[in-house]
Amino acid sequence: MNDPSVEKRSANLAKDRELSFECHIRPHDAPHKSQVLIIQAPTEDMAVQQLLAQGHVVVSVRVLGSRPWNFREMVLGPFRPSGIKSPRVSLSFFNHVSIRELIFFAIQLATLLKAGIALLRALEIIRRGTANPYFQKVIKGLGQDVSGGAPLSAGLEKHQKVFPWVWINLVKVGETTGKLPEVLEEIAHYQEASERIKSKVISAFFYPGILTLAVIAALTFLLIFIVPKFAEIFQSQNMPLPAITQVVIGASDAVRFQFPYIMTAVILIIFGIRFLKRTPAGKIGYDHFRLNVPIFGDLLVQVGVVRFSRSLATLLKAGVQILQGLEISGKLVENRFIENKLKEVALAVRGGQGLGIQLEYKKIFPVFMTQLVSVGEESGQLERFLDLIANFYENRVDTFLARLATLLEPILLLFMGGVIGTIVVSMFLPIIELSTGGAAGM
Repeated sequence: MNDPSVEKRSANLAKDRELSFECHIRPHDAPHKSQVLIIQAPTEDMAVQQLLAQGHVVVSVRVLGSRPWNFREMVLGPFRPSGIKSPRVSLSFFNHVSIRELIFFAIQLATLLKAGIALLRALEIIRRGTANPYFQKVIKGLGQDVSGGAPLSAGLEKHQKVFPWVWINLVKVGETTGKLPEVLEEIAHYQEASERIKSKVISAFFYPGILTLAVIAALTFLLIFIVPKFAEIFQSQNMPLPAITQVVIGASDAVRFQFPYIMTAVILIIFGIRFLKRTPAGKIGYDHFRLNVPIFGDLLVQVGVVRFSRSLATLLKAGVQILQGLEISGKLVENRFIENKLKEVALAVRGGQGLGIQLEYKKIFPVFMTQLVSVGEESGQLERFLDLIANFYENRVDTFLARLATLLEPILLLFMGGVIGTIVVSMFLPIIELSTGGAAGM
């Protein structure tokens, strides 16, 4: 039988061991306001866990009664660990943060916050483990903003060249809902998937692009240096020239003597297209034209499906409302024509219409995709079905790019061989005809 007096003494002893902690937090229902709470807990970690369980963002924690900490002590603790060197002055001129570094930052911050580390200390831990000097400065600035009373999203907003605008919107949602670690994980997953599809497209067109440059270089060399030599011989011998030879020599003369005018025309066309793309109507028209280009238009539509589905699933998982999610995901598709259509869809959804039905009515995406969206709505599992759609079409894009790269290589090689062969034949054709005519006359 347990002795009641022993149990009472144990309870009093546990109570005596509890410490009072002064905690600077941001409430989940008011993420832009900083508050100070006094809570009782045996350890700092347990105090942080209590606050995280309530959905708060923990900025800093210290034992009540100890002297106030400065910024360094708030993030590193009251004592400076041995072996920490003073930060060195960076001479880096490359102020750039890669997507891979951003993904790693989001994963690290989510992990540390879930482990019960206060936000300021988590930022300092990540800063000290970052190899990029410029990114170190950015993270240090975030810590200073947070310690000064600003929410993390406001600090991110000051560095819009580093953090994409979708980060800022999602972090605001995480601060509002009290699910900042979960939102950071969703950001990392979305960013990684987005970067993966982009790198696949670039990789698929890299080798064909190199071949295209090789074709242009070879043609330029032949037209500027080789063809004129033959033209001088033909002119000195007053040789009759076949039509194909005259065309090639004319092209050579145009490249050699009309080059400034040709380049001026090309530059004007490029700047004209860029100017039109800056206007709302021109941007919409240009993006609509790209979607209707044979072969490549289908690829752009499938990439748009992946981006829309992936981003909307991420936003819904993060707690974003469907209408706001449609607005943000529409921008992430990076096609103004599709974005405008999605705005019309959002208006219809606001009026009570189904998302899948409206997507099918607007004929933005393939019917298979819109039907799956409708099934996801009916089953109440829209996020899950959006992920399935994104994975399915990403696999289709992979297959499409692999086949396209396989076909483009021989096509470009045949084109390059045909053009160069045509130039060579056109140069030797007059000599062959002259030789044949001379032999026949004997």
